[in-house]
Amino acid sequence: MVLYAAVSLATAASAKEKTKTSFCDPEDGAFDVSSFLDQPFGFIPTVVPVTEPAVGAGAAIVPVFINLPENGEGKPDIWGVGGMRTSNGSEALFAGHSGYWMDGRLHTLVGGVDGSINLDFHGLGQNLELSGQPLTYNIDMTGGMVAGYWALDCEKRWNLGLEYTYAEVNLSVPDLASNFRVRGDPTGQHFGLDIGQRRDAHGFSSEIGSVGLNLSYDSRNNIFTPTEGLYSGLIVTFNSEAFGGSSEFQRYQWTNLYYTPLFTDKLILGVKADLQSSSGDVPIYMRPYVQLRGAPAMRYQGAHVAYAETELRWQFTDRWSVLGFGGIGATWSERRFLSDNDTTWTGGLGLRYLLARKYGLHMGLDVAYGEEGPACYLQFGSAWFKP
Repeated sequence: MVLYAAVSLATAASAKEKTKTSFCDPEDGAFDVSSFLDQPFGFIPTVVPVTEPAVGAGAAIVPVFINLPENGEGKPDIWGVGGMRTSNGSEALFAGHSGYWMDGRLHTLVGGVDGSINLDFHGLGQNLELSGQPLTYNIDMTGGMVAGYWALDCEKRWNLGLEYTYAEVNLSVPDLASNFRVRGDPTGQHFGLDIGQRRDAHGFSSEIGSVGLNLSYDSRNNIFTPTEGLYSGLIVTFNSEAFGGSSEFQRYQWTNLYYTPLFTDKLILGVKADLQSSSGDVPIYMRPYVQLRGAPAMRYQGAHVAYAETELRWQFTDRWSVLGFGGIGATWSERRFLSDNDTTWTGGLGLRYLLARKYGLHMGLDVAYGEEGPACYLQFGSAWFKP
């Protein structure tokens, strides 16, 4: 996967016209990296502090390469190769590529990851056995995905896509047998840990092999920091032994993003709404979870999840903007050991700087607060970035 990214970078570099690099925008004289991104191998040297409550403090190094179409219109190609490590021992290497071909009619996504992540399982919904004493576990995963989307109309707003994901996953629980025995569940079945996985003395192992069908509509005026437009995408994913997986389950997700100026083009309202569902023998790490700024990753899980977040951004100068955001999420399930529902809320403030005017790319910091406490996020473009 890293080799593929390197080849893609070399191809992009040869397509870029070499010009003199300047970090001053000729329009306003402010710091701007557009000229550098136009150079062969020009990139944003992003060092992202990781403050995700689920994995602890740390950092991710992610050089991001962006290449606009030669005519300056349409969506850009994006490459990224990086790694991360956090204070709780989580670490990962990853690479990804988003490219547009055939005058933008074909969009491809390729990505890969090799990581070891330490997390806490709080149950699906409100779980009394795990309340205040979550089950600590480790996910060791190696895998990748490839996807292709074809534009169905002349304006390239409607897209139909096919995705494939494969991963080998090992889930380990410290002192596995005694941990479950103390909780009165010697098999781990009450927590759904044996679903779709093979168990040994140390933990569980499984393979993810899934095919997804995707239908989307996208009228956003920019993929990095939109100021108007709608994205709505529906994806149905089937995991099966026929596709290389070790269990049979399904996932469904409907994602909606909406941006519009409010009273003035300096005030931008954004709304995100997401509905997810799962069925079958779903491993816990594949269960839907609430994804809000201020809610730890995979903290609020369920067989079904719904959450919404809204933000209001004020562009008070040509370069700087501030925003406020808030969200709410809910989980629910239907099986006996998935029976309890759960809800959570979050909110916070953010600051943005127009880093690359030509690309419409803003970057900045969000400070969020939820029921688990505060968290900070360095944002590349929108918090809801979707290429």
